[in-house]
Amino acid sequence: MNTEIIGFVAGGLSSALFIPQIIKIFRERSAEEISLVTCIIGIVSSALWLYYGILNEHISMIVTNSISVVATTILCFAKLRFKDGDVPKGS
Repeated sequence: MNTEIIGFVAGGLSSALFIPQIIKIFRERSAEEISLVTCIIGIVSSALWLYYGILNEHISMIVTNSISVVATTILCFAKLRFKDGDVPKGS
């Protein structure tokens, strides 16, 4: 079995981990239960894995960690926008 396939499946599942939480935050307009520190650590971790993937030319790591960086960044912005259930003015 091609190891890149395993990498895509594992990385895809890790990347998809944040999607349900992002949807929930935007539906409920609340990110009270989300830790900003956890979001920041997630961005840094995914960015470092992305860099590692680029250096080692692992396409599965590049693709999946790119998605993870985007997803955790969206989660971080959602936390800042909907902190403590406050709906921003003008919404």
